[in-house]
Amino acid sequence: MILLIDIGNTRIKWARLEQGRLSEQSAAPHAALGADQLRAALTTQVQRPERILMSNVAGPRVAQLVNDSVAAAWSAVVEVVHASAAAGGVRNGYRDPERLGVDRWLAVIGAYALERGDAIVVSVGTAMTIDAVDAAGAHRGGVIVPGPDLMVSSLFRNTSDIAHRAQDGASSMGLFADNTLGAVEQGALHALAALIERAREVFEHEVGRAPALILTGGASERVAAVVRCPHRVMPDLVLRGLAVLAQEPR
Repeated sequence: MILLIDIGNTRIKWARLEQGRLSEQSAAPHAALGADQLRAALTTQVQRPERILMSNVAGPRVAQLVNDSVAAAWSAVVEVVHASAAAGGVRNGYRDPERLGVDRWLAVIGAYALERGDAIVVSVGTAMTIDAVDAAGAHRGGVIVPGPDLMVSSLFRNTSDIAHRAQDGASSMGLFADNTLGAVEQGALHALAALIERAREVFEHEVGRAPALILTGGASERVAAVVRCPHRVMPDLVLRGLAVLAQEPR
């Protein structure tokens, strides 16, 4: 059994890879986790893994937390995954491949393993990233913008009266709102959905075919609810990318 760990900006996610099959994803916010809590969460119903693969975009504190937890539980060493020039049948489109965020890299690898065709890969969390990969496995690059909560908090923090006016109200899935809170939250979701649709349209024009559209990340369901083109949501896409790498020759 191989334990796969994905540390995002807000949450830590993990799953087991056994005989080529990925278990359901488990997740917890990591801001308040201590080593004992994390060790208990990771080791529940998990025997000592043969390997542990980890991707991390949250910095050294959470990485050290994981290292301490698995060392205490199993005396194991974590293999840290980074973006590379090529892996999983995908060629990195960045001029400096290691500067591509590992979460984006793994999501693209996971999407390519699923589709084996043209795909737009969207990860919605603290930030929203959009990446394109073509049917030949060439990563075409991507886009990074604030995620929905960061958009909203930025408006509240950097304007004089929007936060005050948004103290009461509610949001819906529609574009137009009848209160300030709804206007901000609905505007953020629809702005992100419009960018996703634009990215899909541009990529379709480039490759001459309609690409698959896959959304992942903690806030993906909220944005997906207002995306108007065909799509699917895969919450464990980064872990699927880790699973692809775990099964490649070392």
